[in-house]
Amino acid sequence: MFGLFTRWSAFLASGLMAAAYWTAHGTQALLPLQNGGELAALYCFVFLFISTQGGGRWSVDAVLGQR
Repeated sequence: MFGLFTRWSAFLASGLMAAAYWTAHGTQALLPLQNGGELAALYCFVFLFISTQGGGRWSVDAVLGQR
């Protein structure tokens, strides 16, 4: 919400969504369209994108100088 430790939080959330995808949907079929895991895969990649881009210029991380 405030952008504090955004990269680490998003990286952790991405890993958790990947684990959730493989435990809940990955046992049924390989592809997300076949096993119904589209949202879990989407959230995983969105969180991974946020972890690489950071919280933005108005976040607490940017004010503190953590890049």
